[in-house]
Amino acid sequence: MKASETSFRNLLEGSKQFKVPLFQRPYSWDKDNWETLWDDLMSLYSDGIEGYHFLGPIVTLAEPGTPDGISPYLLIDGQQRLTTLTLLLIALRDLLKRRDSELAEELHELYLINKFKKGDDLYKVLPTQADRSFYQQVVVQAKEFEKRGRIYEAYSFFLKKLEKRQLGDLDSSLSLSKLKTVILERLTLVSITLNDDDNPYLIFESLNYKGAPLTQADLIRNYFFLKIPKEKHDEIYADFWLPLQEDFKGVARIKYLDELTIAFWQYLRKDGDSLKQSQIYQVFKQKFENKDKNKDIDALQELKQVIEFTTYYRRIHFPNTEEQPRLARWFHRFKRLDFTTCYPLLINLYHDYFISRISLAEFEQTLRYIESYFVRRLLCNMPSNVLDKVLILCIVK
Repeated sequence: MKASETSFRNLLEGSKQFKVPLFQRPYSWDKDNWETLWDDLMSLYSDGIEGYHFLGPIVTLAEPGTPDGISPYLLIDGQQRLTTLTLLLIALRDLLKRRDSELAEELHELYLINKFKKGDDLYKVLPTQADRSFYQQVVVQAKEFEKRGRIYEAYSFFLKKLEKRQLGDLDSSLSLSKLKTVILERLTLVSITLNDDDNPYLIFESLNYKGAPLTQADLIRNYFFLKIPKEKHDEIYADFWLPLQEDFKGVARIKYLDELTIAFWQYLRKDGDSLKQSQIYQVFKQKFENKDKNKDIDALQELKQVIEFTTYYRRIHFPNTEEQPRLARWFHRFKRLDFTTCYPLLINLYHDYFISRISLAEFEQTLRYIESYFVRRLLCNMPSNVLDKVLILCIVK
């Protein structure tokens, strides 16, 4: 592992590419983060901060390149900072194009793209799949692109800030040339490059798990991709993980990772295990490592099973996604009555129904019994916090 202090200019110069790996979450900085960066930048610009401003570490792992290609780096930590800074440069470039096309072209060709390269190699920064198309459209200034998502919001935020300062009086108006120099020269980072024998997944986990900036769903995703051969990552992500993520995003929007975390919690409880939500990742990892001791674990098969049961959870907790009207009606009733304690039992029953071990009529009859039991307790004003143990016995039997 090698570490050295560097400027933003030195980090981007040359034929390089910083690729955000699959085990990273999508771009997630928000307005508070952008405001903080902008305020720090304006303090530097006005000499309110002397010298340089340290932004933190950028952790990368060099990947094999080709003599006529780019120098690729896997971006292990720092994707939020690096993506945000390039979006700021893109906004500055677009404003410069209106008055100084030469300076705008310099920014574009030296710090945003790898000139003469094609496809994904064109871009200095390559976000994870969830953000990639939005980011690429902003970089190349596509005539038509979707104006939504955090990538576009960040770009729009900085463009509006720049435009507002340009419309001010002469004393407060920005020198875009000076601002470019401040961004490239006076924003500093520590570049940490890992060795070939360093495990990027485990390093990322150690950097992020204890500080908890990631949800446990993020960490579980990372764990699966640690077990899956690298050459299959893109295919498995596109075929399995991304559809799961999009299904939950469709019903929970910005809180989809929180809901996915709860779905994993219910999955771990389906065998009758009692655990707190704060233990999800630890228990999940232990569960699969124990399997690994007995036989070679097939990570893809395990992932498919997890996706299968989290899909059951989604249909139960978000009844509008259930295609069978009779079941959707039951799930609506359970959710309205807040019968979430029985979810581990429900997802087991749903699995039995899905594989035709029980019929729809038998499933409904069981749901009727569960509802009757819960309602009777509710009418008797009996607490539901003891039901976990009762339902665990039902699951085990």
